[in-house]
Amino acid sequence: MTKLGNSSAGKLTNTFFEQRGRLTQSIALRKRFIESAYLNQMRSEKELIQSRIDGMTYGCRKGFLAARLKQLNEELSKR
Repeated sequence: MTKLGNSSAGKLTNTFFEQRGRLTQSIALRKRFIESAYLNQMRSEKELIQSRIDGMTYGCRKGFLAARLKQLNEELSKR
């Protein structure tokens, strides 16, 4: 078994700390990317639904929104 000198152990320790720092930055970057992608997807789905509702005729839109409001109120009262 070979012994590592103090300088070799110190270099190895510094290397681990440097790698940890880079890894932490990488994880934070991935987390921001995933959050951003999720929010963009939610926004686009909301806009798609809104455009479909806006494309309905007045009576159909009124009936749909009334039914949706009733459904949401029922879900709230169950909680």
